[in-house]
Amino acid sequence: MSWGIWMQVALWGGWGGHTSTNDLTVPAERWTRFYGLGAVGVRFLPDKRLQPSLHWEGGHFISQDRSQGKYSQTRWNAIALTLRLRPLQKKVSPVGEIALFRLNAWPRNQEDKALPGSPASVSVNGIGWGAGLSWRMHLWAELALLYVRRRPQTSYLEGVNGPGRDRIEGFIGQISFILQKENFNRSRFQ
Repeated sequence: MSWGIWMQVALWGGWGGHTSTNDLTVPAERWTRFYGLGAVGVRFLPDKRLQPSLHWEGGHFISQDRSQGKYSQTRWNAIALTLRLRPLQKKVSPVGEIALFRLNAWPRNQEDKALPGSPASVSVNGIGWGAGLSWRMHLWAELALLYVRRRPQTSYLEGVNGPGRDRIEGFIGQISFILQKENFNRSRFQ
């Protein structure tokens, strides 16, 4: 019996958009967000239903309230541990994931300066989840489309004091390249 551990190297990227109302402390504010995010990582045991992974993700989003002329842009990145579930071992399967991550964010105004009265950078822990559909095209490649939501434990994600558990969200397209393990038990007659 072989106990070799082999891995799947997953490269993925994507973007998402979201319109949020009353995210901040003033009910009259209507903020619109535009997201761009991407990630790269290593996922282990791709032929199993449960797949742990370690990855880096990062992105940029812009929040604005045109009626009040308020604007902020936030760059962020995170290191995450993820547990992915692909319940069906068929070509097409639903897929879900949960993530624990450490996030660093830098909210800025239109002049690329820290917003008055808020920290210049934020470093916090967070949790997240994702759900979508996966298609195993070949033994060495898989495509997936997921909706992901990350909840960093901060009220200053946009540089303006908001809810204690703000969010980063969007749709992510993933492409995974699988490194096959070598078959050491091959017959000499093959």
